[in-house]
Amino acid sequence: MYIKQQLFQKRETDEEDWSVFFYNPSLAATVLFSILYVIPFIYHIYISYSAQKKTSNKYFRYSYSVPIIIAAFLEIIAYGQRAASTQSTQDIGLFASSQTLIVLAPVLVCASLYVLLGRIIRSTRVTGAGIKEETGEAEKRIEVKVGGIVRVSYLPKILITLDVAAMLTQGGGSAIASAGEWKGTLEDIGTSVLIGGLALQVATFTVFLSVVFSFHQKILRHGEEGMGMVLRGVYIGGLFIMVLLSQIRSIFRLIEFALGTESYIMTNEWPLYVLEAVPML
Repeated sequence: MYIKQQLFQKRETDEEDWSVFFYNPSLAATVLFSILYVIPFIYHIYISYSAQKKTSNKYFRYSYSVPIIIAAFLEIIAYGQRAASTQSTQDIGLFASSQTLIVLAPVLVCASLYVLLGRIIRSTRVTGAGIKEETGEAEKRIEVKVGGIVRVSYLPKILITLDVAAMLTQGGGSAIASAGEWKGTLEDIGTSVLIGGLALQVATFTVFLSVVFSFHQKILRHGEEGMGMVLRGVYIGGLFIMVLLSQIRSIFRLIEFALGTESYIMTNEWPLYVLEAVPML
């Protein structure tokens, strides 16, 4: 976590009464979002349980739902810890833990989106006449390629790998800077590595966004009548919205760390909720 203890807010009444926050944090807001994240947590548990009754394929049931359920749980814990941190503003460990979970949870959300897109594409096949859902006749899968090279069947694994690499890079940058107590050369190196990890995350999601858009265009070009195709279009539309919101969040984080601790974003609380908490909800 990006922390500079020497820049912690000093209270005018007592120089020793410093805070890990660069502003006066809102307890009500943190409690509210901790409660709000319970909704997607329960909802995805419910739909996962419902799917259990409709298919015997355990991989199909849980490969998509488990990451997002864990992500929702981490968000609940993260904002719960942040609520506690607002009442204990000198507890660096509690603050860093909550911030780490807030940054980590979206990685799992992204993994769910990657798997979901892969399942939608694999469930769609196309013939010369258009898209078909039936598998009893000669068909071929819709092939969406990035740059005409990468097959869509490999995309979930590639994107998840890049996302994990971005997360590890961010953690490595933070560790390097922390080793130098966020001072001097190690601070500069660590911050650069951390920003590089955030940039990789934005680039990964940009590729994913292009794939969603490309597949959606194929759906529109080859679309047939029928409830199956209508529902698939709805799923793609919903996925597209989720991807855009996640990209907004990633760009926000990149700008936040690039500008540093004295920036407007770091010294005001509302950007965290508007550009991080709301998009991930």
